[in-house]
Amino acid sequence: MNPQLKPTIFLIALMFCMLNSCSNNDTTPLSEEEPDEIPDQSEFTIYSDQDYPDIPSFEIPDSAQRYIGGPNADDSNNGSKSAPWATFDKGLRELAVSSSWYCLNLASDLSIDSPIDTKFYGPGPGTPSQFVYIRSDPSVSTPITLTINARVEIDGQQHWLWYGFKMRGTEGVNIGDDRPTYHHTIRNIQGNMSGQGGDNHGFFQALNYNANYFGVFNCDFTGPGTTNDGIHGNTAAIIAFRVTHMRLENNRISNTPRPLYYKHSNQPAFGTASIHIRNNYHKAEGIGEYCFFAGRAEAGTFEISNNIFEGYVEISNGGGSEQPEGHFISHNTFLSDLKIQNGNDPVINATITNNIIAGKFEILRYHNNVNTNTSNYQLYGDHIYYQTHKYTLEEWQASSIPSNQDTNSLSGQPQFLENQDPPKHYELAPNSTGKQAASDGEDIGANTSYVGVKQ
Repeated sequence: MNPQLKPTIFLIALMFCMLNSCSNNDTTPLSEEEPDEIPDQSEFTIYSDQDYPDIPSFEIPDSAQRYIGGPNADDSNNGSKSAPWATFDKGLRELAVSSSWYCLNLASDLSIDSPIDTKFYGPGPGTPSQFVYIRSDPSVSTPITLTINARVEIDGQQHWLWYGFKMRGTEGVNIGDDRPTYHHTIRNIQGNMSGQGGDNHGFFQALNYNANYFGVFNCDFTGPGTTNDGIHGNTAAIIAFRVTHMRLENNRISNTPRPLYYKHSNQPAFGTASIHIRNNYHKAEGIGEYCFFAGRAEAGTFEISNNIFEGYVEISNGGGSEQPEGHFISHNTFLSDLKIQNGNDPVINATITNNIIAGKFEILRYHNNVNTNTSNYQLYGDHIYYQTHKYTLEEWQASSIPSNQDTNSLSGQPQFLENQDPPKHYELAPNSTGKQAASDGEDIGANTSYVGVKQ
């Protein structure tokens, strides 16, 4: 034998003995091994609630609180309950340099009439374990109104929870224009906007990739009007650009050209995308209101589920995920059209199931892009448009691309319960087409028990 091969043979023999020893020591029968856990895609729960904190139910120490407004308010005061500051800007300046207190109370109605930009104010005290709170003073019987008539930019301060007050005026709050301003959560705010709106204009705006982990929950926003009223077409209630992580849930929105507006691709450098738009109710007050989702959730999940949209919805400019099974459009009630558009890139890899689409379903209409989206268990009230073709449901089932689309879908107009408490009246009536016909045995369309629910 070649002497150079002896060490190699020895090592191989030694490895075989070690493996055999390990095998003999493993007494767990194969049948008793724990099976791999298969995630339930119907839940879409790939985020932590710690990223979007709830309203605190505990008592906040007096030493951690400061106040704006009320008797004796003056910016020369120390911000205590008995000596509050007078202006929102003063409160933000002091909050941004704080290392101890973290709760800013609005103690009386306030008006912002001069621009605010916190870019150079300081980082503030917010941390993952202790968010900053900006809220209506809980000792006041009626929620405080914050009237914003000048641009407010929150820039560079992270981990904030805004909640419990009212908003009025012609402007909103811009988050993250120039600096990282992650983890801003907005809850239980009622707003009415006036004025003429503007380009990329809304109650809250998450700007560029600086505003990741942007969440809006249980808010009721009424915009300044529609384009028929002379309102700028890009006026929105909630708007987000390029964010990678976002949740918009249980909001009621009306009277604005683009109620929910998400655009531009996220930044993959910030991790796997998690974009969730759930349980919202858009009540259309005029012609031309429509939700516009024109952003691509690259390498992650883009979910639109259990919403009620009275105006049409357009998903465009590569609104789908880069990966199959990453884009879910499920259990929504579209009372007008659903337009899966081409934009700069075609929408791809969307799983479209269990939706009521009372109007037209347009999928890559007017262009020659090949459909990679799949649809099933739908209730169609009108025709299906693909590229330059118009189909009935039966025609689409016979010639769809990819093949075998909508094999379990239905055709017909939904019949809703007679109930004057929106959105409850969009629950399917017992005799309606689509009743208990979804893939999960539930009704096709939104489950109205969860839509627009206030905490």
